[in-house]
Amino acid sequence: MAGPDPAAEHSQQYGESVSAWIASADPPMTGSELAWAQEQARTAQTDAAHLTDQS
Repeated sequence: MAGPDPAAEHSQQYGESVSAWIASADPPMTGSELAWAQEQARTAQTDAAHLTDQS
């Protein structure tokens, strides 16, 4: 049995890291900065799910 896909793990960890960064930003992110960070987290999570489904 093959182990977890390293690219999927990396994407998952990146998404979690960006989400934590958003949550802990002081002052809180707003506007385009927040939208960009949310898109980064969403894309990483989607990529991780897609890579996991392929393995």
